[in-house]
Amino acid sequence: MNTPPKPPQFYRTHLTKEQLLHLITTISNQFKKLHRGENAPKTRMVTTLAASARRDIVFEVFINLIKLYKSADRMVSIEGSQTNLKCLLVSAKRLSSFFDTTFTKLPQNQIEDVFDEFYISHNLTQNDVAVSATWRMISNVAISHHEHHLEVKKSCQEQKAFRESFLKTQTDFDIDFEDHEADQETQLLSIEDAVLIIQKLERKYQAISRRNYVRFVRERAAELHGQKVEIDATQAAIRIQARTRGYFARKWVREMRERELNILNMTPESYIRKRCAERERKQKESVVGGVNGAGKIEQVEDFLLRTDFFHYTPDPPEPLKQPKLPTQTNPDTVYRDACFRGIVSPLAQIELAELISQRELCKIDSRSFLFDFRSFLTLTVCIPLSLATWQKPKEQKVPNKWLLLSGAPDSGKTTWARAVARACHVTHVHVSKNVVNMGKRRIYSVIKKLAKQERRLLVSIDRIDVLKKDPKNKGYTHRQMLLRTFLSDLSNIRTATVISMTKVTLEELDSSITDLFPLQAVLSNPCNATRYDLAVDCLSRNWEQDRLPKIPHRIFDIEKQTKRVSRGKAAKFVTNRWSAANNKTNLSILHSLPVFDDYSNL
Repeated sequence: MNTPPKPPQFYRTHLTKEQLLHLITTISNQFKKLHRGENAPKTRMVTTLAASARRDIVFEVFINLIKLYKSADRMVSIEGSQTNLKCLLVSAKRLSSFFDTTFTKLPQNQIEDVFDEFYISHNLTQNDVAVSATWRMISNVAISHHEHHLEVKKSCQEQKAFRESFLKTQTDFDIDFEDHEADQETQLLSIEDAVLIIQKLERKYQAISRRNYVRFVRERAAELHGQKVEIDATQAAIRIQARTRGYFARKWVREMRERELNILNMTPESYIRKRCAERERKQKESVVGGVNGAGKIEQVEDFLLRTDFFHYTPDPPEPLKQPKLPTQTNPDTVYRDACFRGIVSPLAQIELAELISQRELCKIDSRSFLFDFRSFLTLTVCIPLSLATWQKPKEQKVPNKWLLLSGAPDSGKTTWARAVARACHVTHVHVSKNVVNMGKRRIYSVIKKLAKQERRLLVSIDRIDVLKKDPKNKGYTHRQMLLRTFLSDLSNIRTATVISMTKVTLEELDSSITDLFPLQAVLSNPCNATRYDLAVDCLSRNWEQDRLPKIPHRIFDIEKQTKRVSRGKAAKFVTNRWSAANNKTNLSILHSLPVFDDYSNL
């Protein structure tokens, strides 16, 4: 039997290269139309296009830049050459700068409504215009440095746990022969406490009594219903046959519908299996491919240099190794000190591309618009942090923009910050309320030393609203002065990026605080579609860990049960409700949940 010939192995590579060349040519022509006009001379930089035509060209350029970015990433995964890596770096930088300088300067209604109509009219979906960070933009030197930090942090945690266990074992030898607990038990209760205890016991007794009465009534009703009554044999056979045929017919129709819906991915089980398969496929794709980032990037080929597109970014230099400070024998001393003090944030368990995103209110230099939050973080924070691995510290003239996140408790602010740190392979330091209260001066000095030593550092500060001035007080408190000095010192360090978080709205903060953060975002409670995806994501993770003994019949019921709650509480409810067979958690858990800001630990 003759087998059909297999396609050549280079077919996929050749197809992706052709797509890249077509996109580069199209983007170059669109930039010429955008800046000069169709028939204007090259020396004239005045746009003569109408407003609607210019808007459409901006949309087309933005969509083509996204396609170019994704195609270049796919090309690097197929063939990890230095030319493909250069194309990925240039496309990522151009996409980020175009989003900041051109796309976001359009009117708000055009970004929110007209852009959706535009990409839908071009047969595109929301996933086609969404952007996520890729690790292939980061140099291998930065990745190995980050992995080394993770090993150092693991050893520090083991040493810290050993010390705590050793101290606990030492306190067990202290024997106190005086029994103070016995003296406390003999103390008399107050009248109010005694009345409360009696009321609780009385209510418990009444509840048990009602339960026993209802059980007795149900047992008597079952006995009366189960009494034998004489009936004609023919009528009994007819009833038995009718019920049996109806039972088998309903069973056959239900199985047929389940098979059909499983094929169409319209049942909870099939949807959960599909989500698990997609996550496994993405993990395999992230492992395959890669480039040797330690080598010097070669010049791009001649046919790429002919276009005007690649003139916007210089050639990225060779990534240098981490220089050792002359005053330190071990460069990890400051990082170890930060680990022992507990300010180094743990690694996020959920990647940035796997987090459930929705449209949020975003601001860039007082320009407000609704945009997909993951794409906003990728274009404004992740891409600049990733491209910084190819630059020398002295060459970074413009510091990275700081980000301010506002949202209710459990809205996922810490989760997004940790996901950004994992996507960029950057050292993440988290300053929480407890850290600010205990040893803040020493901790701030450690963070500043670490920021000067590291080429990239992500600092997340919780409760930035403590800088808000109290109208009753004339000046600032000592805590506020320390934090203000700390932020001003970090602003002078170009390699440090700050993500601040607050529970109050942006309008309630002082202008002196908001002016430090050109990037701002307000996180809201998940909408209906986001809650549905969040429930499916939690169920699929329980399925992968063999912690889902029972699959819910309808996910829409879970979506309704988690209405008007935050991301953390919704994820906590789904995980607790469907993680064990005997767990009978009801809706009261939504009102008694603890603070759960990072649902990545589920």
